[in-house]
Amino acid sequence: MVADMHPIEAELIEAVKGGRDWQLDEIGGIATLAPSAKALGSTPMMPELLHPLMLGWSNAATGQRDVYKCTLCDLLEAATTDFVLLEAVDILEQHRPLPDDGDESCFMIFLAKAAASNQSLSGLSRGASLDGAFRWASDNRRWQLRLLDLLLGLAPGDDDEFLRRAAKIAGVAFSHWRDRELVEVLRKLVQLEAVRPEAAFELGMASLAEAMDRAESSDATTAFRRARDWFGESDGLSEHRPEASLYLDCLDLLLSLHSGAASATLGTVSARAQQHAFELHAWSGGSGPPWLGSRQTEAACWSALASAVAGLAERLDEPSWWQPATVIEEGLLSVYSAGRSILRRTELGGIEAMVRPRIRGSLASQAGQAHQVRMWLQLNAAHKWAAEAQDLIAQIDAFVEQSGCPENPPKAVSEGTALAAIITGSQIPEEKRVLLLAVVANAVFMQLSNLTGAEIDVIERCCNEARRHADYSANGNGARLFDTVLLWLVRFVFNRLELTRGDDPNGAYLFERDDGSLPHEDELQQDFFRWLATNCAGTDLEPTNMASGRADIRLRSGPERLVVEVKREEADCSFDALSTSYAAQTTDYQNVSIRLGVLLVLDLATPNREGTPHITSLFEMRHVCRVGESHSRLVLIVKVPGRRRIPSDLTKLAKAARRSRKL
Repeated sequence: MVADMHPIEAELIEAVKGGRDWQLDEIGGIATLAPSAKALGSTPMMPELLHPLMLGWSNAATGQRDVYKCTLCDLLEAATTDFVLLEAVDILEQHRPLPDDGDESCFMIFLAKAAASNQSLSGLSRGASLDGAFRWASDNRRWQLRLLDLLLGLAPGDDDEFLRRAAKIAGVAFSHWRDRELVEVLRKLVQLEAVRPEAAFELGMASLAEAMDRAESSDATTAFRRARDWFGESDGLSEHRPEASLYLDCLDLLLSLHSGAASATLGTVSARAQQHAFELHAWSGGSGPPWLGSRQTEAACWSALASAVAGLAERLDEPSWWQPATVIEEGLLSVYSAGRSILRRTELGGIEAMVRPRIRGSLASQAGQAHQVRMWLQLNAAHKWAAEAQDLIAQIDAFVEQSGCPENPPKAVSEGTALAAIITGSQIPEEKRVLLLAVVANAVFMQLSNLTGAEIDVIERCCNEARRHADYSANGNGARLFDTVLLWLVRFVFNRLELTRGDDPNGAYLFERDDGSLPHEDELQQDFFRWLATNCAGTDLEPTNMASGRADIRLRSGPERLVVEVKREEADCSFDALSTSYAAQTTDYQNVSIRLGVLLVLDLATPNREGTPHITSLFEMRHVCRVGESHSRLVLIVKVPGRRRIPSDLTKLAKAARRSRKL
C-alpha cells in the first residue's frame, strides 16, 4: 500500500506525524499540487491540504488565482469518503468568504454531491455534502432556493442515512428560513419508518416555532399541543432521544400550567426535564456541525424555562413572599416575559400567552402578592422589568376596581388562583369576568364543601390513573372534558343512589318492577343526559357522523370531544366482562380526538337482594391497547345499579328467606 501512495500524500503523513505547520512551497507549490489534485482528493489526507492551499490562494498573484480555485474544485470533486468531506467542510468554513467566488464553486460541488446517486456516493458522504451545502446557503437566498429544490425532490426510496440527515437539515432550515415547503418535506419523510423519529422531532420543532409566534392563547395552545404530539411520537419511536424527551416534558409543563395544574405536578415534570437536559448535554458533548449549536442553546433555554415556571408556580401558592424582590425579579417578571428573558426572543408571543393568565389570576386572588408587586414597582421604577410590572399591576387594579371588593381571602388561595386564571384566559368579555368569577367561585365552593369522602376517593383514584395518559396530562381540553364528566358522573350516581322514586319519579327505572320487566338502556341515557346537559354546556344527545355511526352522548371542549357510551347488561356486569363486551365500541369514538371515553352501564345482572353496592365499587379505569398503536385508549367504566329494592323491602326479603329455610 505504501508503494502505491502518492508522494505528496506520503509527505503529508510525515508532516502530520511531526505535528508541525507546513507551507505549500514545501511540496513544490501550487505548480506541483495542481496536476495531482484529482488523485489526492480521494485520499484520507486531502483535508490536510486545504489550510495551506487557502493561505497560498489569499496571497497569490492575480495570474495564479484561477489555478488555486481549480485545484480546490478538483480536490473536492474527487472526495468520496464521508469523514473526508466532513473535515473539508469544517476547514473551508473557517476560511470563508473564499476568494474569487470560491464560495459559489464550493456550494455547487456540495449540492451536486448531495444529489448524486447511491451508486457513486454513500448515504453518509451525501449527507456530509448536504451539510456543506446547507452551511454555505445559510446567508444566501439564491442558494437557499437551490437547496430547497433538492429537498423537495427527495425520493422515499433514497438511502436511509441520507434521508435522516436531510430531515434534520430541513427542520433546522425551517427554523431559520420559515419556508412552508420545508414542513411538507418533513411530512413526506415522516411516513418512512427509518426516518420517522428524526422527521417527527423536526415537525415538533417546526410546530414549536409556529406556536412561539402566536399571540392568542387559544392559537398558541393548539400549536404547542401539536408540537407536543410530534415530540411524543419521536420519543416513543426512539430508544434514547433525550432532546425529544426534554421538549416533551417542557411542553407538558407549559400546557399543564395553562390548564391550572397544581404546583406539585409542575415540579415533578420540571425535575424530569432537568434530567433530560443533563442527558442531552452528556450525549451531545458539544459535538456536531455549527448549525446545531443554536439547537443546543435553545434546548438549554427551554430547560431553564421549565425550572423557572415550576419554581414560580410554588411561589404563587403562597399568600405573600418572604423575599419579595428576589421572587419578583428572578421569578415573577422573568416568567411573565419568558420569551425575551429566558428564550431570548425579541418579541412577545405564545409563551406569554400561556404563562400570563396564571400569573394574573394569582395576583388577582392574593392581596399580599399584588401589594408586594406594587411596592416593588414604586422602589424600582427604572428597573428593566418596570414596564412589565406596570402592565401586570394595571390589569390587577382594573380587576379589583371592577369587582368593587378586595382580593379573595387567603383561605381560597389555590382554588381562587386556578379559577381566576381559567376565567382570565377565556373568551369572556373583560367587563363580565369579575361578576362571573364571583358566581362560579361560589358554585365551586358549594360543590367542594358538600362532596363526601367516598366521592372524593372515586375522583382522586380516577384522576390519578388519567394523569398517566398523554391525552389528559398534555391536552388541556382533554383534561377538562374528562374532569367534567367524571365529576358529574360521581354526582349523578350519588344522586341516583340516594333519591326515592316518590321524590324523583325519573329514577323509577332503577327499581324492581312488579311485572318483572326490565328497563331499556335509553332510560339511563336520557336520565344522564338531562343531568349532564343541565350542569355542562356543550353536551349533545345521539350526535351522528361519529366513527361513521351515532354516539349516545357527546361533550365538547374546543376541538376535542369525549363520548359517553350507554349500555345495559343482564348477564355479567363485572368490569372484566364489560370491558370485553363493550370496550371496542367505546374506544372507536376516540379515533380522531382524545383517547379518553366513558362506558356507562345499567346493571340489570344483579338483583340487589343484599342491598345496593357502595359508590366506590362502581367506577373503574381500563386501558385498551390496539394493535399498531403506541398509546393505549382509556375508558372510565361506570355501573349504575338497577333492579333495586328500597331498604325496608330488603328487611322483608331477608325475613322471608329465613322463614323459608326453617321450613
